[in-house]
Amino acid sequence: MKKVLVFLAIIMIIIISNKEENIIIPESSIRFRVIANSNTLEDQTTKNKISKNLSSFVSNLIKETSSKEEATKVLNENYNTIDKYLKEYLNNNNLNLNYDLNIGKNYFEKKNYKGINYDAGYYDSLVLSLGNKQGVNWWCVMYPPLCLIDEDTEDVKYTTLVQDMLDKYKF
Repeated sequence: MKKVLVFLAIIMIIIISNKEENIIIPESSIRFRVIANSNTLEDQTTKNKISKNLSSFVSNLIKETSSKEEATKVLNENYNTIDKYLKEYLNNNNLNLNYDLNIGKNYFEKKNYKGINYDAGYYDSLVLSLGNKQGVNWWCVMYPPLCLIDEDTEDVKYTTLVQDMLDKYKF
């Protein structure tokens, strides 16, 4: 009987917690997006490597900025530097891949990430589109610097109350 009650409680928690949230990224932010050439394993791996590497490079460019306007100015002033860095990265890694690099207002589709909805719209951003631009994209908030959060949490186990209960009661 106790297991049945626990199971029913878990079901109720799942139903209650499945309510989706809409998050609006503040106007004072700048997004960073990399669109993969395709969804092949090779292209997705390439996208992830470029995302991590370019994110680090660009973060260093804007780390001393104290406003969105200042960060945007630094990005625009360093467009050629970013482009040169990207060309060198692709060349040094034997990646023969064309790309488009855009800093400005770019369209983002509605996105659901970890149960949170991010509204579609035009956002200030740096967007790198690789090759045919047909693959799943990667994005984060570059300013304020939130891109590195997932990188630092590789060893974190994301859990929920429901998962904890399932583990505890061995369902």
